[in-house]
Amino acid sequence: MESSPEAVLTRLRPLLRAVHEALSAGVAVSHAIHRQHGWQPTADPHLDRQLVRRHAMEQLRPWSASIGEQLTVDVGDQGGENLGLPMSGLIVSTDVDVLRVWHSADGELPPGDTRALQAFYDQSPVQQTQLVLEGAPPAGNHLALLWADRAGVLSRLELVRPWWRGGRHPEADWRVDLLRQPA
Repeated sequence: MESSPEAVLTRLRPLLRAVHEALSAGVAVSHAIHRQHGWQPTADPHLDRQLVRRHAMEQLRPWSASIGEQLTVDVGDQGGENLGLPMSGLIVSTDVDVLRVWHSADGELPPGDTRALQAFYDQSPVQQTQLVLEGAPPAGNHLALLWADRAGVLSRLELVRPWWRGGRHPEADWRVDLLRQPA
């Protein structure tokens, strides 16, 4: 499995387009709801992000069912009873890749404060620069899609392959600005 930015973009292009469209639609919905009620998104940023997430999640469900490859959109849904509140992220998995979608105004990855995030970040960099002495990280390709919005429009959409070397904050093995990528 190739984990270079070019290979990942080639492999995930249809999925990344669908997530981009779903997030853009969610941002527009949240912006319209806030405008309609005269609310300021900064007064309750969790509601704003939750509205984006919920709309994106609903838009991705039928898309994931319509494609041929194995795709799972994990939103904490358990029989329609728990929609993952208050989680503001999405997890989209293929046979090879796990894509976590997170809001990030500053482009930073969430700190590795939990074992689950540490395990997600624990992967070898694409360009191996040093020997791995303690055993190889788990197989698979873990990616983060970081988004932010301004005035009802996506202002950040970056695909990041995280790499955790210990400590609290992961590093970016590589990063691609999807808003600047050709369609």
